[in-house]
Parts: sequence; C-alpha cells; structure tokens
Amino acid sequence: MKWVHDHRWQFSPENRVDITKNDDTYDEFPIHKEIANFDPSDRKFVAVANAHSAHPPILQATDCKWWGWKDALFEVGITVIFLCPYYIKVKYEQI
Repeated sequence: MKWVHDHRWQFSPENRVDITKNDDTYDEFPIHKEIANFDPSDRKFVAVANAHSAHPPILQATDCKWWGWKDALFEVGITVIFLCPYYIKVKYEQI
C-alpha cells in the first residue's frame, strides 16, 4: 500500500478515474438489486472499477461478504478475483 500511495501520481491519466460521492454511495456504483445492500465503505472500489473503461478486476483477500456479491457484480461487468477463494468461501458459508 505504501508503494501505491507513494507512486499514485505516476500512473498514466487513462488509468485514473474520478468517482462522485453521493451520500453513502457513488454515482458510478452500478444498479443491481442483489448489491443494493453492498457495504458502503467498499462501494468506492466497485465505483472505480465500473468507471474505468476496461472495468479492471477487483482483488479481494479476506472480506468474505464479497463472495455473496460476486455473481451480481459479474452481471454488471465487474470481476472479483479472490486471492484465497477456498478460505473466503468457507468463511462466507459460516456467516
């Protein structure tokens, strides 16, 4: 994270996007009934992926709630890559 922070302005302009905060969400957050209850603190990641022309994937390490939203996100064009899918699936099934 420190490297990203220190080098964030060295990314090319086409790889930076603006998102617009709108109460607990962002204008760029996609509309889909199965992600209506998406965690407000994580909406920025989805909004950025959705605003980018290439819809880059989101890497998810430990937040198992994303497992329940992955199919709906895929339906709106956003892919979530789980770094440890077995671990996340097991954790999600326990909640």
